[in-house]
Amino acid sequence: MDPMNNSLDNQTGTELVKRYETLLQDNLPCFFEEREFLRIIGFYETEEQWDRALEAVDHALNCHGYSTDLHLKKAQLLIEGHKEALALLVLEQAAIFDPAEPGITLMKAEALCYLYRYEEALELLENLKTEADAAGLSDIYMIEALVYETQEEYERMFYALRAALQADLANPDALEKLGLCMELSRKYQESIPLYEEVLDHDPYAYMAWYNLGHAHAYFSNYEEAIEAYEFAIAINDKYEFALRDCADLCFELKQYPKALRYYLEIAELSEPDSDLMLHIGQCHQEIGQTDLARSYYQRAVQLDVFNDEAYYCAGQAYSLEEKWKQALRSYKRAIQIDYHREEYHAAIAWTYHRLGQAEEADRHYREAIELASEESNYWLEYAGVLLETNRLDEALNLLEEGSELTAETELLYCRIACLFAAGKRQEAIYWLGEALADSFDKHRSLFEWAPALETDSQVMALIASYSLH
Repeated sequence: MDPMNNSLDNQTGTELVKRYETLLQDNLPCFFEEREFLRIIGFYETEEQWDRALEAVDHALNCHGYSTDLHLKKAQLLIEGHKEALALLVLEQAAIFDPAEPGITLMKAEALCYLYRYEEALELLENLKTEADAAGLSDIYMIEALVYETQEEYERMFYALRAALQADLANPDALEKLGLCMELSRKYQESIPLYEEVLDHDPYAYMAWYNLGHAHAYFSNYEEAIEAYEFAIAINDKYEFALRDCADLCFELKQYPKALRYYLEIAELSEPDSDLMLHIGQCHQEIGQTDLARSYYQRAVQLDVFNDEAYYCAGQAYSLEEKWKQALRSYKRAIQIDYHREEYHAAIAWTYHRLGQAEEADRHYREAIELASEESNYWLEYAGVLLETNRLDEALNLLEEGSELTAETELLYCRIACLFAAGKRQEAIYWLGEALADSFDKHRSLFEWAPALETDSQVMALIASYSLH
């Protein structure tokens, strides 16, 4: 459309509304042509002024009482306002003037659906199917899908939407609704050939590419999913859902530069939010740009002072640079917002350890393992700190306690390292044999705790003997 003509159309529409409102204020008769009334009503709909839209349609019907379009418009507004019973009365009136109009029956079925009169709605739709053309049939199946959606019968909803799309491959509403229904019904496998059929018909159907990306992501076909999302973005570079899903998937796959590019595109398209700033910061941090990362974390907390993850990530950025006091401040802000996050306690414990404050470190490590006692990594990290500071009896007691709550063999390898460090060599050798028999493939973790054991001939001989099993 010519931008100049579009501007003139908008201006004329605004002028129409001004004329209409002036006549109302002056209590003068409001007479406009039907198409002018429809533009006035459309203006109020765009502005979400529903009461004014209904008022305008009533004035329009006073002038054009036999108009099917105006009756349908009034019924639509009543349905949107959850006044379905009134909508049915309007539709009955419209049917007197134009009994052959299928749009009246379609809207009746929609109103009946919202009134929980499902069988009546489905019967009306079934009767319409016999004489409908392809586009009409597609609309019928769309309302049928709505009936099943309202009943939470998502499998039937899927098949109705599939029929709507097969009747009209260019139906964008069916395609959009199908994406949601695919998730609700878990019909991912059956959806893929349908999207491919749409794309054979129209390779520029960005919604089909987007839905196809979702289906591939469900089956862990991540590269195919990213490719599909990127086609959707190439066709419609302002389609934020595709940008977000593509960025999130790239982030999960550790493709941080690509994820960053899409997150930044989202930031240009929409009002930045706290979580978006957080994600951008995380990408910068992962590619080693910690200063930039911290600046985005700061923006994230400016937009939402309760974004605990932003404070936590800022703490991680400071920790990478061994700026422990600054890290501690950030971690404390995170833990004040959400005290029940074990990773926050573990991070603050490690920071206290680096600052030489053992008592505070112990307290937060205990909080971490209490919150996530089944997670071996917190037991191991705390044991590593105790081993590093030569608190061997405490480390052995901790690992014994942890082994009762998690079956992770790495705890045993850590315990063996502690036994060697405590001079309990015979006991250590015994438990090393048990660990190797139970989980040989994890034996390298022993050397993370006690690197010197790699030159211990007895230890290496025992490991070699189990490597032959």
